[in-house]
Amino acid sequence: MVAIAAFFFGQEKPVKTLLTLSILGTIAMIIGSYTTGIVSVFAIISGGLCCSVMWPCIFALGVGGLGKYTSEGSAMLIMMILGAAVIPPFQGAVGDGAIGLHKSYLVAAACFAILILLAVKLRNVLNKQGLNFDEQISGGH
Repeated sequence: MVAIAAFFFGQEKPVKTLLTLSILGTIAMIIGSYTTGIVSVFAIISGGLCCSVMWPCIFALGVGGLGKYTSEGSAMLIMMILGAAVIPPFQGAVGDGAIGLHKSYLVAAACFAILILLAVKLRNVLNKQGLNFDEQISGGH
């Protein structure tokens, strides 16, 4: 329910949606790391739901303002999905260490926190280029 409310709060604006869902994902992972039982399970599942909505925002913001390099930037973003495959083994290694598997979800919280910084940085970079992705763009068919 919270993810749906966050999506509507984002108003189809990629920066606002990415920022909102990154904050919620960070909070969900922290709650999941420090609680037990069904609360922990639902918190961690909520983080996954936040991820599913964030990718289109990351992609749109990542290729925004690239001009003639849009196709290359798009290819790099797609290839970077494979680069994110290093996070689960890293989280597993952290979980096998001293803090345990349950607290290893703090790695995911840190990744969501990085996405918060990414959203703010991308908004500033795109605004300097004269692109405001938070403006409602109308049109279409």
